[in-house]
Amino acid sequence: MKRVLIAISALLSVAVFAADDAGVLIADSGVVITTEEFEAIYDTMPPSLKAKMRDDVAERLEIINSLLVARKLAAEADKITPSDDDYWTLHAALVGAKYEYMFKRLVSEVSEPDFEPLARERYVTQKDKYAFVPEVRASSHILLISPPGIDRTEVRAKAQGLLDQLRAGADFEAMVAEYSDDAGTRARKGSLGKYIRFGDPGITPPYSEALFEIENVGEYSEVTDSQFGVHIIRLDAVQESAYAEFDKVRDVIITEIKREFAGLARDEVRGRFSITDDLYINGELMEELLSSQE
Repeated sequence: MKRVLIAISALLSVAVFAADDAGVLIADSGVVITTEEFEAIYDTMPPSLKAKMRDDVAERLEIINSLLVARKLAAEADKITPSDDDYWTLHAALVGAKYEYMFKRLVSEVSEPDFEPLARERYVTQKDKYAFVPEVRASSHILLISPPGIDRTEVRAKAQGLLDQLRAGADFEAMVAEYSDDAGTRARKGSLGKYIRFGDPGITPPYSEALFEIENVGEYSEVTDSQFGVHIIRLDAVQESAYAEFDKVRDVIITEIKREFAGLARDEVRGRFSITDDLYINGELMEELLSSQE
């Protein structure tokens, strides 16, 4: 309750002060926040913070306190002179802050052209880069688990026997149910449950390589070793490689063009302020200064 009363008292006193000094909304110890400045600050606040300012007097005072603390510290920084040890550190920080602000502002002011024509041109001239959709394959397998480092002679022989039966017409799903050690794919009758492309990072390379060596749907790979064990792989379906329509890849192309344009815009802004023909350097003094720092 005391905190709320203090807050109300403080806000009332500010109101009185504002009546005497046009434009002053908040003042404390010589630090002033004008109505115009406060409106600008308030506009940038997230909705939740705006609600606190409107509805909770105590929270309002906390926010005002934060604003005043920042300005009082800034006022203290203004008292630092070149005779102070850390003056140039402060000076560099201020230059850096002004640079960041102005650089972003000028870059944002560079108007963007219509990227659509260039995007369409790139779709035609760089179709492989933007629109090529590689072949993908669906498959099923029988896995005989065999940890790395263990002699797999007998496991390979067993797998070869199963493969010979399959090529002779044995029922694949029945053999999956009886022999496969991969519980996940066994529950799907051996299916990996997804299409994969050659070199798919989510698939062990020996499996991917063996799968893409199979010529026809329904045929099997040779017995294939991986870190998991020994596989017999069946090719279930093939989606041939193709090119996506422009509308499918338009946003990707335009996003890349915008990124390139932003880089050019940054270079253009820097170029406006780069060294000019009016540059003057006192070479003798520069050498003297640099030599003294060795």
